[in-house]
Parts: sequence; structure tokens; C-alpha cells
Amino acid sequence: MNFVKKILLVHGDAKARRTLTLLFAGAGYDVRAYDRADESLEAARSEWFDLAVAADPLPEIGCFELVSALRKIQPSVAVLLLVNQLELPMVIKGIRLAVADVLAPGGDWGSVMQRVNTLLRPEEATPPAELTVEELQEVETILSRFDTARRETGAPMEIPPQAGAVREEIERLARERDEFKKTAERLALEKTAREAEVKAQQVQDEDLARLQNELNEMRAEREAVEAMQAAVDERARGIAAAREELARERAALAAERTEGLGEEEVQRLKSMEELANERETMEDLRLDLRAEDVRIREEAVRLQQAQARFETERRQLEEDMELFKEQEANLRAYEQRLRTLTAEVETQRVTRAAPRPSRDPFARDPSLDDAWNKVNRATDLLEAERRSFNDERLVLVEEKKRLEEWAARLQKVETQLNEAAAASAARPTLARAAKAMFSGGKK
Repeated sequence: MNFVKKILLVHGDAKARRTLTLLFAGAGYDVRAYDRADESLEAARSEWFDLAVAADPLPEIGCFELVSALRKIQPSVAVLLLVNQLELPMVIKGIRLAVADVLAPGGDWGSVMQRVNTLLRPEEATPPAELTVEELQEVETILSRFDTARRETGAPMEIPPQAGAVREEIERLARERDEFKKTAERLALEKTAREAEVKAQQVQDEDLARLQNELNEMRAEREAVEAMQAAVDERARGIAAAREELARERAALAAERTEGLGEEEVQRLKSMEELANERETMEDLRLDLRAEDVRIREEAVRLQQAQARFETERRQLEEDMELFKEQEANLRAYEQRLRTLTAEVETQRVTRAAPRPSRDPFARDPSLDDAWNKVNRATDLLEAERRSFNDERLVLVEEKKRLEEWAARLQKVETQLNEAAAASAARPTLARAAKAMFSGGKK
């Protein structure tokens, strides 16, 4: 089972980043290349990588800050640092951050590629002392030739002890290869399962941290509310105690006054208290009377304004009525002239209708046609004026009706104002009577 390895590449140089991307992709790796640290960290939050290749320096933050932030997101990812020059403090800091290796390629990208293959494909990095696949196939061919020759001759053929040892070694290596393949597949499955478990654990840790923060905030809010409630309760208890103390002092003072004064003084004090209460009542009545007076004055001003508008509209209506009567008289005079003109035209038509031997009876008389045209135009004008007159009459009737309703409402408001004025005039009399009564009681 083959799994495509994922590489996270963070390099600030565009040319070097493109070269490394092409090399990694050509070797069969899945590459995510970025030039900014924040973008690479965001990608690490959404994908799981097998190797992170970071170059120093970066435009935003240092390489080691990027490695620290990346370790918090993916703790098990291998990191390969590319630097311009190897320095001992840098190597020591990389070792402390559990960096896989620190390289100074200097343009030799083959060494970087070889190191990446060593980290991601250790099974393909065969030691030189071990046999290659071609050598194993060659040994298998030699052994098969020995077997074929022995079967053809029928004679037992002695196989050198070295050949038997080689065959046993080949068989052992084949078994180990099969076991390595099975182990690699099992480890790949376990790795996938572990990665899923790690991701789930990270999600749970994030949820737990978020819930813990919310719980801390709620606890802080609850403590603040409890402190405020305790302060409010303490203040309420203080106010209640102060009220009780004031009530006791008042009771003691009243008792002292009652004991030290005679019956007449007690009655006088009661009368003074009653007089104070009556004064407060009179002050309230005076304020109410002032408010009522202001309201009546405002109503009177509004009534005067309404009466002024009514007078203006009434004068406008009277002027419209006069204009209407004048138009009606003009229209009647025009109608009378039109009737006279019609009678004259009809008389002329009857007079000219007599037979005259010198005139053709079928010929048209231009003067008569002109007269009839004038009559027709005058008739049309008369009908138009009559229709306009009727419309204006309807408008004036509606306006008159509206003014009558407005006059009735004004009359009603005036009656209410008169009643309010009479009531307000009666109130001072009651106030004076009450004041006289209180003055008499005081004496």
C-alpha cells in the first residue's frame, strides 16, 4: 500500500521555492508551497503534513518562531531547516526544538532532495553492503542454470557450498522483504489511525480549552454579581437600620413633647399640623387653578384664530357669491342676446326664402351660412358657460355647507369656553371661602 507523502514548503525566495516545488513534485510528493508564515500555519491547521521544509530568513518571523508555532499545531511533524550558513548556535537551537536536520544547500538542491528522501522514504535508502535487486535476480538465474544442467545430464551435480549459501541468503532476504512490506503497510495503517486520533484529540483539546475559558468567564461574572449583590444587601441593611433609628428618635421626640406640654399645647400642635396640611391642599388647588387658567387662555387664543379664519373664509365666500351672481347676470344677458340674434337670423332666412326669379333656389347664401355658423358657435359657448356655471354652483353649495358646519363647531367650542370661564370664575370664590374658614379656625 503506497501513501503519498505531503510536504509543507515555506521559502521567501520565489526562484528557490519554485525549484524545490518542482523537485519534490517530480519525486512523487504532494507539495504545498508558501512564501508567508501565516499562510503556512493556516494550511497546517487544515491538513496533516509528513515533513515541513522551512528556509531562513522569512519576511515576517524567524524560522525558529515558525517551528514553535508549527509544533503547537502538529507536534509529530518532521522539520527540515534550510539556512545560508551553518552556525553552532543555530544547530543547537534546532536540536532543542527537535528539528530533523539543518542544511546549508548553497544552491545544491540534490543534497536537499536526498535528505528529504531519507526522512520520508527510509525503506528506499539501501545500505551499500546489501545486495540489490539486480544482483539477486542474477543469482537466481545462475541457480536456475545449475538446476537445468543437472536435470539434462541426469547426474548429480555438485553445487558449490557458496551457491547454497547464496540461495539461503536470497530466500532469507526475500522473506525479510515480504515481512518489511507487511510491517510497512501495518505501520502506515497505524500511522493513519494515530494521525486521526491526534486530530480528534486536538479538536477535543481545543473544545476543552474553549469551554474552560467560558467557564472561567462565567465564574468571574458570577463573582462580580455576587459582590455587587452583597454590596446592595449591605446598603439596604444600612438604610433599614437608619430608618428604624429615625423612627425611634421621632417616637422619643413626640413622647418628650407630649410629656412636657399640657393638653392645650397638644391641641395647638395638632391644629398647626392640620393648618399645614390645609395650606398644602390650598397650594395644590392654586396650582391646578393656574394650569386651568393657562389652558383656558390657550383655548381662547385658538378660538380667536379659528374665528379669524372663519371670517376670512366667509368674506371669500361672499366675494365668490357676488362674482357668481355677476357671472349669472352676464350669462343671462348673453343668452338673451343669443336668442335675439337667433330670431333675427330666422327672420332673415324666412324673408329670403321667398321665390325670386333672378336667383337660383339651389345656390348657397354666404351671409346666411356665416350667420348660422355664428349662431352655432354662440350656442356652444352658451352650453359651455352653462356647464361651468352649474359646476361652480355645486362647488359653492359644498363650500357653504362646510362653512356652516365649521360655524356650528365654533359655536360649540365657544359655549365650552364660556362654561370653563364660568367655572374658573367660581373657583377663586371657593378658595377665598376656604381661606377665610382656615383663618377663622386659626384665630
